[in-house]
Amino acid sequence: MGCIKTYRLWAALVLLSSCGERVTVSDLDSLGLRYRVKSMDESFYIADSRFDTIVLQTKLYQYKYRFHHDSRYMSVEKKLFPGSPASSDSILSVPETDSVKQPFPHAFKEPGYCFINYRYVSDSLTVLEITDAHGSLISRIDRKYAGRRLLSEERYSGSGSLLSKSGFRYDSRHRLLNSAVFYENGYRETDYAYSPGEKIESGSEFNCRYRFDINGRVSDRRTYRGVAPVAETHFEYNGCGDLIAMQEIDREGTVNRTVYEYSYDSGNNWTLCVEYSCTGNIFVRKREITYYN
Repeated sequence: MGCIKTYRLWAALVLLSSCGERVTVSDLDSLGLRYRVKSMDESFYIADSRFDTIVLQTKLYQYKYRFHHDSRYMSVEKKLFPGSPASSDSILSVPETDSVKQPFPHAFKEPGYCFINYRYVSDSLTVLEITDAHGSLISRIDRKYAGRRLLSEERYSGSGSLLSKSGFRYDSRHRLLNSAVFYENGYRETDYAYSPGEKIESGSEFNCRYRFDINGRVSDRRTYRGVAPVAETHFEYNGCGDLIAMQEIDREGTVNRTVYEYSYDSGNNWTLCVEYSCTGNIFVRKREITYYN
């Protein structure tokens, strides 16, 4: 798929903590993007399969990302399209590829439209200003950093009222130990512990145990409610590091498997991802990517 040429360089940029978990090194990296991306338009569809051809049925939402030269976000524009049909020319012949960085976010809680502008006030403070279709401020998020570590996050309404405040603690190896979100009427807290090749996440409702492969990617996740097992999930990746299969086994032994297929551009970024969901649904993710020279 053309990924092997840059994979060694990519691997050299990946930083691993002592627990073996892969560490995100840039905003591009957080989206699974490689190589000096200037902008990316990403659209999500419900699709159907007809005679080995994928036919787009309904456009769900679209994101438009813009990046600075240093791989930091410049802006993100989000649009939702609930129930709107795909255009008549949206038939894709999907090639056989190394059959997503992460599962598709099918649940929507965002407004139908918003524009997020990133202001880098200093090396330690980033302000996200979120506006609606008329340019009116919906909310503001203040994030404070120490290097790449997010220390705190405060969310405000458009009128300036504090909605929530989050805090994060790390150990001497820069591994996350605790995250806590405080609201007006309560809070949510999560603790993290580490052993070789593993991370344990303990929350108020569910606990998770993660195992990592030699590249720092999650290979297995076991979910518990208290100490009672809920599900076990296995993850498989291709040579580019993109997720190609996710298999979940619940406590009754039922197996649900989701498979992903990709097409890549010359920059080794995928431009088409087809998700064959365990529910029988097909989802398509299309990307249009431009690069800095």
